[in-house]
Amino acid sequence: MRAEKLNAAQIQEAVAKLDAWTLDTDTNTIEKTWTFDSFPTAMAFFAQAGALAERLDHHPEFLSTYTRMRVRLWTHDVNGLTHLDFELATAIDHLVATEFSQRVRSTEPPCA
Repeated sequence: MRAEKLNAAQIQEAVAKLDAWTLDTDTNTIEKTWTFDSFPTAMAFFAQAGALAERLDHHPEFLSTYTRMRVRLWTHDVNGLTHLDFELATAIDHLVATEFSQRVRSTEPPCA
């Protein structure tokens, strides 16, 4: 079943429910960046977040720079945001809160 693209009002409502995810209206994406305490922690986050994405069959863009990890979400099929993006963002935040909260050094604006 194909996910339906959200309209601007739906996106604003969904972003407001997220914790520190940034909406880029030019690219129709949401993203968040974390800095972890070590490279192994960042890679463990990557592996576990990747497993979440695989379970949802919704695959984000990851950018790793040593201990910093950026996750950017959008639905390729609709070239925009769908409920799947917000479901995965919420799941990733839950993962960080339950598995990595003591290992996160900061949550930052998107990487340049």
